[in-house]
Amino acid sequence: MHVLMKHCLFSLFTFISFISCTSPQNKDRFELVEKDDFLSFQIDDDVIPPKFCLWTFKDNGKEYLSFPNQGDEVIVYDLETQQLVKKIHYQKEGENGVGNIYSFYPVDFNHIYIANTSLPEVYLTDSAGRINDKIILNEMENGGMISPVFLDVITYRPMYIFNDSIYFSQMVNPSLGYEYWKHSPVGLILDKKNHKIIPTPLVYHRTSENENLYQPTGIDGGKVSGVFNGESFVYSFNFQDSIYQLSRNFKKITKVLAKSKYIEKVNGELLPSDSDLEQIIKRTCELPAYGNIIYDPYREVYYRFAFPAVKMNKERSYMDIYHSGRKQFSIIILDKNLNVVGETLFHEYTYNPYLLFVRENGLYLCASHFKRTDYNENVLRFQRIELVKRSN
Repeated sequence: MHVLMKHCLFSLFTFISFISCTSPQNKDRFELVEKDDFLSFQIDDDVIPPKFCLWTFKDNGKEYLSFPNQGDEVIVYDLETQQLVKKIHYQKEGENGVGNIYSFYPVDFNHIYIANTSLPEVYLTDSAGRINDKIILNEMENGGMISPVFLDVITYRPMYIFNDSIYFSQMVNPSLGYEYWKHSPVGLILDKKNHKIIPTPLVYHRTSENENLYQPTGIDGGKVSGVFNGESFVYSFNFQDSIYQLSRNFKKITKVLAKSKYIEKVNGELLPSDSDLEQIIKRTCELPAYGNIIYDPYREVYYRFAFPAVKMNKERSYMDIYHSGRKQFSIIILDKNLNVVGETLFHEYTYNPYLLFVRENGLYLCASHFKRTDYNENVLRFQRIELVKRSN
């Protein structure tokens, strides 16, 4: 018994030593470093710079940058030359109409998917602005109705095209009736062969139980960002410290703590619902929250964006601050097994974390923040951010 007790105490001491000595080191092994390397894209007078929707894609081995413009165009730049290569114009109405383009998803020049914002339809288009296929989404397999808005223009929520199916993001769906947030899946998979629609078992949740408080974005459920790593889906809710991993077949859910060291506690409570709009937006910019989660396949890591609590000074427009990426953010770095291996806090009013992309040579963050001294409203700029291993 004495020997057993000594063995248990030794094992416990070893375990505690492992946790106390290795965990902080493991959580601080990597950092993101700003490099003096920029990509700059000239913005024409008839082009409105993107706020939340921006995608890169490849076609014939070349990389392109794209974003929507004026509700009826998709703008495309060559990433290497940084030159405008195409303005794809679409009809809004009629037999070939796609509606108002708030968001879209490009695979290549012949496969540009546009979701109708008023009908449960998705159009497969090409670089000539033609509709080559129309995907009509009916009821889910559980009988629930589909929300017309699939691609959330606020968060990083791509479509994923599989051999026999398509994955769509779905926003919170008020048409689902009482406590609709509990029945609103964060994503759907459409089987293209039998048109069966399978919802994710992950659903939205109320950000506050106090109905007299204004909810973030004006609707219950907050926001969620999702990404597919080739094997499973990973989701980040903006008012949860944990993230969720969902298997490709939607059968297995794993909850993993991925808390920011710069956020003490997240909550979704803002101000009374009858508050002034600017004050509500100001409070939104001050609240601690989480943002997008993206996957970097070149380094096999995830980047989860986090917004620490801040105090806002008097501003001409808090909406401009919100659209430009708030005041300050950090990026949590997670390895392919969803272990936190680092976190980098960036300077205030430096980047717009809503506009970003990943290339083989690093992560690119939008450096066109209107509070920067080098800001130019006619140029959309991105700075390369490099993932490096800490030396100590």
